[in-house]
Amino acid sequence: MSVRTAGPTVESVMTVSPVVISEEEAIAGVAELLAGYQISGLPVVDTDDRLVGVISQTDLIRLQGASIPWTGWHGLIVRDLMTWPAQTIGETASLDDAGRQMTAAGVHRLIVVDGEQAPIGVISESDLVREIADACDDC
Repeated sequence: MSVRTAGPTVESVMTVSPVVISEEEAIAGVAELLAGYQISGLPVVDTDDRLVGVISQTDLIRLQGASIPWTGWHGLIVRDLMTWPAQTIGETASLDDAGRQMTAAGVHRLIVVDGEQAPIGVISESDLVREIADACDDC
């Protein structure tokens, strides 16, 4: 996590109060949430609402590409498929730091967490691209 800088921060562009899913939920519910909210990934939380991972549409596509037929998904839960640990960032980090971290980790989103490791936001590549476009409009 980074120290506050003079430029825009993660807090200024992140999606606040992200939709989350429990690590104990069935995989079938993931696709419904992703499609219903038109998002590409979900923070995964434990019973104390602390971040334990991320599950994304990419994870579902990998599962679909495996030799498991759709009917075999009923026994899978989020914890079985999620990516962990999740890549996190603090809300006061700069957008430059967020971009560098996404690039270095090869991820499309960072989960913004509070001091208790509870997800309070999500910042994605598309958030950064929108900020770049807005900045270019001011040039």
